[in-house]
Amino acid sequence: MNSLGAATRALSLRIALAIVLCAVFVGGSVVMVNRYIDDQIDNIPRVALTTAPVGANGMNFLIIGSDSRSFVDNAIDYGAFSDKDTQNSPPRSDTMMVLHANGNNSYAVSFPRDLWVNIPGKGEAKMNAAFNDGPQKVVDTLQADFALPISHYLEVDFETFEGIVNAIGTVPVYIPGVLRDQYTGVSTPYGAGCYQLDGAESLAWVRARNLEILDPNGKLDRTTGQRWSPLDATADIGRIERQQEFVKKLGRIAVERALDDPLIAPDIVDALLPNLHADTAFDRTALNELVRAFMGLASGGAGLQFETLPWDGPATRDRQSVVLVKHPEADTVLARLRGEIVVAPEPSTTAVPVGQVAVRPVDVRVRVLNGSGVDGAAGDADQALANLGFVSGGIGNNTGGNVTKSEIRYHPGDEAKSRLLAASVPDAKLVADPALVGGDLVLVLGASFKGIGAAKPLDTATPPPTTTPVSPEEACN
Repeated sequence: MNSLGAATRALSLRIALAIVLCAVFVGGSVVMVNRYIDDQIDNIPRVALTTAPVGANGMNFLIIGSDSRSFVDNAIDYGAFSDKDTQNSPPRSDTMMVLHANGNNSYAVSFPRDLWVNIPGKGEAKMNAAFNDGPQKVVDTLQADFALPISHYLEVDFETFEGIVNAIGTVPVYIPGVLRDQYTGVSTPYGAGCYQLDGAESLAWVRARNLEILDPNGKLDRTTGQRWSPLDATADIGRIERQQEFVKKLGRIAVERALDDPLIAPDIVDALLPNLHADTAFDRTALNELVRAFMGLASGGAGLQFETLPWDGPATRDRQSVVLVKHPEADTVLARLRGEIVVAPEPSTTAVPVGQVAVRPVDVRVRVLNGSGVDGAAGDADQALANLGFVSGGIGNNTGGNVTKSEIRYHPGDEAKSRLLAASVPDAKLVADPALVGGDLVLVLGASFKGIGAAKPLDTATPPPTTTPVSPEEACN
């Protein structure tokens, strides 16, 4: 397997969009950050391209992830980011995306790298081959084959990925079982649950194209004595779907954490812009359109929708395994990218329904008070809740002394939030407290406290010989 492959390139370009969203959104309300971002936009390296004028129904961005290895300057990075096929080759792109930015009706479509197309001046080939002659050839191919006008171009290499995720913190990812990828090192011995991934762990996850899941009916691995089955029927398509889900969460988390702490915006910009390239016409107006495309993700609304161009295959062309455009399904997708039709976004499914109210951990601020009699229990619980996405309200000791049973105290009207928290603290009882500020909860740890239902982090080293409980899928949303 290529050391990073198309997975990281595909992810890098999506991360770029999520992060510029965060930066501009915060910049709109903080003058200092706003000016900082303007200055950084002016310093983005430019690519001279012939692009289309902006249409009346939104603008199209071509976003490409380049596999440039110009940053490799030591043996460790050389081994991780290069292989026999790419060590001496120029930058390439195996995956690309077109984003139709049109406010709440924005739409992003991934184009499979093996899609069979007619490249102007070169003839029929896989889509990724268009980038061999530079981004203008990709723009021309999209126009010639799909009548897609491209107004702006963004290119990001995968060097930025870990830094961008780490600038934001961690990203919660639901893992469906005991998984492994023997090429990227992904290993989730704790089984199904919500895992908080930092930059390096996220990189291993989104790179994975050889994921296997522990399956009693799978193929026997005689080395371990375990049986494994492929997680994806089609590795590249399954990987694209995981990447799209990842960037939805990252875009939401980026905005929400930047709103909570606007000073992180420059860190995010610094992690992104050194490796970003754009067309000469890309400016603050274009960047603001990206913001509008992502806004719904931050509010829990429908926001930006992701799709993969409908495909058929695999097929064989010129003795290569390829995929073909699937008609008529692809016609509607392409019409949306052209702005010819507008489809109302579906309601978001990323929130956790509790009664008639949809809340998420990121909507809930929790102050943890220690009444358990165990030193350090409040700090441990606070960190575990943060790992699940809850907002920390600080820690302290319970002024009433130790208590027998844990309590979740809430202001009347915040029942949905209290129940969401209770799902991770099953021993706690709910206590209405009118003295609390609306929106904030207080968790008092009692002698009955057995711990938070937090997931263990992604473990790419040798797993310990124990099984640790993990949180349910909905806690990852």
